[in-house]
Amino acid sequence: MLKRLKRSFILLAMISMTVTLIAAFSAVNIALRVQMSNNTDEIIDTLYENGGHFSLFNHADSGLSDQLKPPSGFLNHSETPYETRYYVACVDETSTLVQTDFSHIAISNIDAILSQISSVTSSGRSRGYIDNYRFGKFETDDGVMIIGVDCSRNMQTINLLTLITFVTIVSCILIVFVLLIAFSGRVLRPFEENREKQRRFITDAGHELKTPIAIIRSNTEAMEMIDGESRWLSNIKQQTDRMSKLVRDLIELSKMDEQTRSEKEKQRLILSELLYNSVESFRVPAEAKGIKLKTDIAPDVAVTGDLEDIVRVTGILLDNAVKYTDSRGQIAVSLNTKAKRAVLRVSNTCAGLDKAAVPKFFDRFYRSDKSRSSQTGGYGIGLSMAQMIVQNHKGRLTAAYSDDEVITFTAELPLA
Repeated sequence: MLKRLKRSFILLAMISMTVTLIAAFSAVNIALRVQMSNNTDEIIDTLYENGGHFSLFNHADSGLSDQLKPPSGFLNHSETPYETRYYVACVDETSTLVQTDFSHIAISNIDAILSQISSVTSSGRSRGYIDNYRFGKFETDDGVMIIGVDCSRNMQTINLLTLITFVTIVSCILIVFVLLIAFSGRVLRPFEENREKQRRFITDAGHELKTPIAIIRSNTEAMEMIDGESRWLSNIKQQTDRMSKLVRDLIELSKMDEQTRSEKEKQRLILSELLYNSVESFRVPAEAKGIKLKTDIAPDVAVTGDLEDIVRVTGILLDNAVKYTDSRGQIAVSLNTKAKRAVLRVSNTCAGLDKAAVPKFFDRFYRSDKSRSSQTGGYGIGLSMAQMIVQNHKGRLTAAYSDDEVITFTAELPLA
């Protein structure tokens, strides 16, 4: 139990941390890329408004006109015209290149730029990226003006940041994973100590209750021998029997909590035969309630496990089905194999269940008001015990309630 809880704690902590780191770093990277695009668009708009050059800066810096002011924000920097690599191309209505300005880019890039211009001209987009350039396409009286700004340096910086981010996330995950493995035991130690105290209390209280229950039972039998049978004495015997069964189940459940899979001797078991014998033992009480019991048991299905535990699981599932099947209802038992696992299903008709309550059936002492009342004689720990046994055999036990008011318990166990 503690190992499963420890694994769940580590898994949940790792998932939470990973999602948080990825979300945080992704937000930073996305914000940088958006900011880069916005800054580049500001440069493109400025170039377009000034006929494809930074004359606005030149006029403002030289003092030729008090009316011309450098734009605010990102472009309010005197070095921007000198550190920006860009080109300007004008295309007429026939898609012919009529005017270009390639003076701000390397001559070796001209062929690639001409290919870009052709792609942008045929493209329906007015903004976007092509290669390492961000372009803007503007309609003019004579055709189209295309302005492309080289973003290589900014992209390299952002890509490097992305790589650093990835390495940082992986490093943090590994470090936190090691720390969680090292210290999760300390975190869960109070919980385990509390569970140990609960198990010890249940075991001790169970053994203490055995003696007075046995005395009550023996005294009741003695009174029957002296005074004869009566409905009051019969009721006392019935309730002491129920209490005795409850105490035995509690002690057994407490022992299962303490045991690991390796503490019990495992052997190869023919589950098909064990299930068939269990079904036959419940056929009479089922028929007494007018319940139809159908079986579909594949032969020679073998599992590795403890004989007593496997028999107990099949008994709990069948006993649960007989108790809670509607009068004149039906029980279906099947056993087959799937993906190297034995799949045991026990279904029974049970009208009026709340689907939301079905997963709680495996909680200890849980009862659904309508279908799991004390009239059945159970205490709500059988399914909890069955689930623990299946988990100790590296399997799983689940429940599902269908729209046609049939509840199905499915136990999956590894094949031998």
